[in-house]
Amino acid sequence: MAGQILGDRYQVERQLGTQTGRWTLLTRDLQTQERVVVKLLFVDDQVEWDDLKLFEREVEILKSLSHPSIPRYLGYFEQVLPNAKALALIQTYVEGKSLEQCLQQGRLFNEAEAKQLAKALLNILAYLHGRKPPIVHRDIKPSNILLANRQLYLVDFGSVKQVTASDSTAFTVVGTYGYMPPEQFSGRAVPPSDLYSLSATLLAMITGTHPSSLPRTGTRVDFSQIPSISPEFADWLGWLYEANLERRARSVQDALQALEHGRASIAPPPPKMTIAPVRKPAETKVTLTKEPTFLEITVPTRMGQTQLQIDQKQISLTTKTLGIAAGRPRTSPRQAIERLEYVKGAIAEDPHITLWAGEQKFELKGTPPLTKAELDWLAYELSVWLKLPVS
Repeated sequence: MAGQILGDRYQVERQLGTQTGRWTLLTRDLQTQERVVVKLLFVDDQVEWDDLKLFEREVEILKSLSHPSIPRYLGYFEQVLPNAKALALIQTYVEGKSLEQCLQQGRLFNEAEAKQLAKALLNILAYLHGRKPPIVHRDIKPSNILLANRQLYLVDFGSVKQVTASDSTAFTVVGTYGYMPPEQFSGRAVPPSDLYSLSATLLAMITGTHPSSLPRTGTRVDFSQIPSISPEFADWLGWLYEANLERRARSVQDALQALEHGRASIAPPPPKMTIAPVRKPAETKVTLTKEPTFLEITVPTRMGQTQLQIDQKQISLTTKTLGIAAGRPRTSPRQAIERLEYVKGAIAEDPHITLWAGEQKFELKGTPPLTKAELDWLAYELSVWLKLPVS
């Protein structure tokens, strides 16, 4: 494709990236002789509506942005092709090295460098989140951050989203596994979602390890296994990389202030209840199967059963009536599991156990209700297997 002229003006030099139905090309503007980036979305029978919506949104949002660390919108046109057409977005070209390329070359960041990177990214996010309505990038990761001429750039706004007061949670699911927070798996994104991705990026640059492979205690990163950073910085990173949205840093301003001056206070953990080792009740009909990487609990109900399964990738809850699944299983990523609750019951609520994965909850209850002995046993087994305290 090198040498081909698009839009009667942009001569292709080489391909920068490709995805299904998308090309990113480095071209030369024959009118100005400057290098520019042309992003093509092919509009044919294979194009998905979500892809078209995201592309058009990227164009409209880039038009409204003006920041020295964000590529500038230059134009838009339609390109007629032999079997279809393509939509083309033109933007300025940043000639630099991505953080992903740094990782591939074995380049790691020390704490001082990571803090400089954090401040630069937070200043860009302050601009985006400060727009009316706020703009959430939704795909911060090493390959979308460039270093050029001693300056940092945030690129690829293909997943960008404006957050308005009327938005519901039924958004398109976008992002990159390991860097996207749990709420994005269910299609929701808010400004603190970018803070989670920022922290994941910093951890990758410090350790050279993909965030999903970092050592963990329960759902939280075990910073004791990362001796290259101070306890204060580890606390800050963990605060941003908190799976529970309610416990995460709430704004860029809070994150910046804490980075520069330390966290004024840390919210105390919820009260925890310690359970001594408990044996399986002799009379129970509940079954439990566990291996190092897999756990399954089946609770009988009056007309069927409830089945909880957890493996290395996800947690799922399936309800069956007369052997037939009642709707789709409820699922969430394994890494999102953050809390194990033992609910003693109330006037209008039977005793049960709840596992929280982000904002999703997975309840173990039976009909008739599980006995105290059964709940004590299940709470103990889940707590030990997940390495989570019972609250």
